[in-house]
Parts: sequence; structure tokens; C-alpha cells
Amino acid sequence: MPRRHPLLDLVTDPSRIDELYGLEPVYEPGKAGDSSELRTFAEIQCPSCGEVSGTMIEMTNAERSWIEDCQVCCCPMRVDIEVSANGELIAVQTSRTE
Repeated sequence: MPRRHPLLDLVTDPSRIDELYGLEPVYEPGKAGDSSELRTFAEIQCPSCGEVSGTMIEMTNAERSWIEDCQVCCCPMRVDIEVSANGELIAVQTSRTE
């Protein structure tokens, strides 16, 4: 009986296609367990006034940094996030915008 090539399992397994092409995971609407992973709440500190406030982070967004206004002083700040390979939030940092 001929042996099956190991790459064939990788190519034919739908759950491993993202891994094969180096893509981020796709969130399918309506699948159980996905809704809690789509968004997460994080506390951030404004680099201008020092106040801490909360923000929702969209985990499906490919952007890992964006500009957001402080909820207290309205100054713009850059928010940078770090996400693990399996899609979990690792770190959130804020800095002043130029």
C-alpha cells in the first residue's frame, strides 16, 4: 500500500489551510465559541492626562495600531496591541501622536 505524503494532510484539512498559507484565523459567524473571541475589553492609560479608561478591541481587525481620542481629555493617542499566534491579546500600549 503506498504511503500518503504528509503535506497532503495539511492541504486537505480545512482547519489547517490558514497555517499552510500563513493566514490569520477566520471567524465564521454563527459558530459556537467565536463570539467571545471577536472583541475584548482593555483598560488603557492616556499618555496626555494619565487617566485610565476602558476600550473595546476588535480582535478580527488586521490593524494592530490605531488612533483613539481619550475619553477624559479628548487628546488623540495611538493604541498599539500585540496579539499571540492563536489570536489572544498579549499587550496594549498607548503613546502620544505626533
